[in-house]
Amino acid sequence: MSRITEGKAAGAPYRWRSGRRWAPLLSSTAFWLMVVVVAGAVALVTAQKPLAGLVLGGLVLVVGVLLADPLLLVVLALPGTLLIQRVGGSSTNLSAADLLVFVGALVALFYVRWSEAPNLRRFMVGIVWFQAALVLSVALHPFRDNIVEWFHRWSYLGGSVIVGWVVATYGRTVQAFRLFLAGASLLAVIAMEHAVTLHFEPAQWGVYQKNGIGEIMWIAILITQINPPWTGIRRTEARIYKYFCILGLLASQSRQEIILLILGIALSYVLNPDLRGKSKLLLLVAIPLSVALYYSFTINAKNNPKFNSVSVRVDQISAAVHVWHLSPILGEGMRFYNLPQFISVTAPPNVLIDNLASTGIVGSLMFFFMVIVTVRALYKLPYVIGTLGLVVLVGHYIDGLFDIFWIGASSIGPFILAGISVGLADRHRREDREPFLSTAKAATALLTRPPRDWAVSGARASGDGASGVGGPVGTLAELAPPVKRSR
Repeated sequence: MSRITEGKAAGAPYRWRSGRRWAPLLSSTAFWLMVVVVAGAVALVTAQKPLAGLVLGGLVLVVGVLLADPLLLVVLALPGTLLIQRVGGSSTNLSAADLLVFVGALVALFYVRWSEAPNLRRFMVGIVWFQAALVLSVALHPFRDNIVEWFHRWSYLGGSVIVGWVVATYGRTVQAFRLFLAGASLLAVIAMEHAVTLHFEPAQWGVYQKNGIGEIMWIAILITQINPPWTGIRRTEARIYKYFCILGLLASQSRQEIILLILGIALSYVLNPDLRGKSKLLLLVAIPLSVALYYSFTINAKNNPKFNSVSVRVDQISAAVHVWHLSPILGEGMRFYNLPQFISVTAPPNVLIDNLASTGIVGSLMFFFMVIVTVRALYKLPYVIGTLGLVVLVGHYIDGLFDIFWIGASSIGPFILAGISVGLADRHRREDREPFLSTAKAATALLTRPPRDWAVSGARASGDGASGVGGPVGTLAELAPPVKRSR
């Protein structure tokens, strides 16, 4: 009996080890069987209903990305600002960029630790109060476009900031910036090709109008010109992106975006003393460019006095002012120009008039409050962190004085960049270090790893940060000798 018992005991480990050898094969077989079943189901649905199959395939892709790398959906929100194609019906009025930032914000909400994000909370105060004031307008005018636009603004104001905060806090800044700049350079090449094809007329095609292209270009140029160390973009790489985007901006011939670029460079020159050496050449080029822009406006006004860009904008603003007189306190509701009684009115190319007509005096005052709070939150950050986000956001606010402001695709980028600046500040505050300047190469090595103790799974650092969920991480303070810098 003892020999029989010993034989069974001796064979048990062997059988257990044999089972372990079969387990990977069984799990792999089950996984690929599930993939084949899902692929077959998508193919069957696509054959019968192509649109439903496309939607189902997109959902499968999103689920796959969520399982493999959830933060990738957050990272894609910044390069997604290049996609301004419309999705859905006219009732939703969303672009592909709106959809990407909405999905990215939903994922990012699970990664935000509000108790350890004082700068994010300070920035979000203005957005929350502004959205709270808009509830009054929605309650007074509960039509579909007004309700949809309220949620829409939550997404590309608050959602974009949260996305940027998570991108910075979890060390995905390098990935996001490289994807955005590469996409912007590709768009610049396409714009140059169209400009040459059209005999040097403004480059525009489909939904990509000259001001939409110009807005992408001036933001990309500012990123490469300021190029703080935490972007992780090397100097040579940044120059290549910058020259492509400058040519793309010239191909678009968007005068207001060229003016914004000049103002942005001048503002960064004032805010960040470290940029004054490399901004002199561009500021020197800005002088003859400003003269050329002045003569361009003058010639356009003389040749087409009734239908030039300035006179058309004045007519649109006048029509919106008449709408505001109908309801001066709470306005006529967001996207009021889609209502049948205002069929002859278009979206006002001025954010102040648009706010007055849509949300009245109450909404306009809260918009001013939001502008002051967000700009002040970025201005209080050290200039090495806050300059890029502050300059782009201020430029976006100024752009709203001369063009339609409430467009998600054009608002997402500036608010994501503001969120990245805020996220970096909270990251360094949490690690109790001072941010410092250093080389882009060292910053790239740092920011490809997530910050210390911010593992997604909640596990402690294991010494290997390649997986993106754990590992020892330093701060920008480790990249240079400790020299305190402040405004």
